[in-house]
Amino acid sequence: MSEPKADSGSATPVGAGLVLRGVLRTLGRPLLLNATALSVAVGIPAAILFSANGLRAEQVVALSHHSWFARAALWAGWFMLSAPALSALFDAPGSRTLRALRLPRAPLIGSLCVLALLPQLPWAILFVRGAGVGAGWAAATLAIALAASSITARRRASFWGVVLLGALFLSCDPPAWAGALCGSLWAPFAVHAAWRRALEQPRVTVRLTRPTHPVFALYIAHSLRLLRVARSRLMAALVMASTGCIGLVYSLRNDPAERPVQRALAAMALPLTLSAAACCAPVIESEARLRSLLRSLRVPRVFVLAAFLLAIATPSSALAATTGIAASSACHGSTVLLGVTLLAWAVSLSSAVAMWARLLERRARRSAGTFAAGVTLIAALALVSALSW
Repeated sequence: MSEPKADSGSATPVGAGLVLRGVLRTLGRPLLLNATALSVAVGIPAAILFSANGLRAEQVVALSHHSWFARAALWAGWFMLSAPALSALFDAPGSRTLRALRLPRAPLIGSLCVLALLPQLPWAILFVRGAGVGAGWAAATLAIALAASSITARRRASFWGVVLLGALFLSCDPPAWAGALCGSLWAPFAVHAAWRRALEQPRVTVRLTRPTHPVFALYIAHSLRLLRVARSRLMAALVMASTGCIGLVYSLRNDPAERPVQRALAAMALPLTLSAAACCAPVIESEARLRSLLRSLRVPRVFVLAAFLLAIATPSSALAATTGIAASSACHGSTVLLGVTLLAWAVSLSSAVAMWARLLERRARRSAGTFAAGVTLIAALALVSALSW
């Protein structure tokens, strides 16, 4: 007796639903973390710029239509922020399992495109408020297509031509309907190409194989982890610190202070704390991956701790030193004094945040909310200390 055949018409929707559920559960969390970090990094300066008496979305969108340089700067800035956040969709740990299952192409691409929209929400909201739903859809889909094509181009040089054509299309300032149509066709193609080739090695690689001191070797490993896996977090840290720097410079220029150092410490307390907090998770993951090797080599714990602190403090320290130079020119003060003071301030705040993250990592029960509460407390204490200094 032959077995009855399954009804293919009723199995297709169920299969598509299972694919969507599996992709969301496997890739949703790492992408959501990157999208949240990007939204927070963009949302803080946006809340200041788009306040009641500030800019409006209509003005920004209109400026991008009337000025080629403004349009290029706007799209380039968002590309630099969103492309690293989108990369987690293609190289997350669970993506290898999904590739091995050989899922149906159409439901898989549709699920990936749905997830790819998460990092683009701030960009879409800007254009929806400025020019309507059609412009928002066009901006989101074109941003997804451009970022996914750039990820593929690092593995296949021929895709740089696709990226160039997309950039030329955006430079022509197409109407909303044309952008929406092109983005709707280009985005699934680009996402599928990035999904197929994201795990391939880039065509240009740099290998550092010279033996060196354990602290420096660990520091290089943590830094490379930040650059390769957590570029969205680094961009978020850059945006937060740059926002504090711009606010401080304009504050010192428009309202000169008798004690510029105190104002600089107070203004940079929150941005530097958040910048260090954004780098904690990738460095902790990097150290966890190397823990068995460190134990077999008997690397002293003090070296491990030193490399951990240096890796987290480097981005915020570099941004603090740059802020000190810019602030000294705004208030006509001592560059050395402001630069060294902000550098020491960044190292202190980064060390406090890093030790809190390390202490929390050793606990059996931990959560992102607990870490955020501790970071908020550190920033509040730093602000009070700066104001009373």
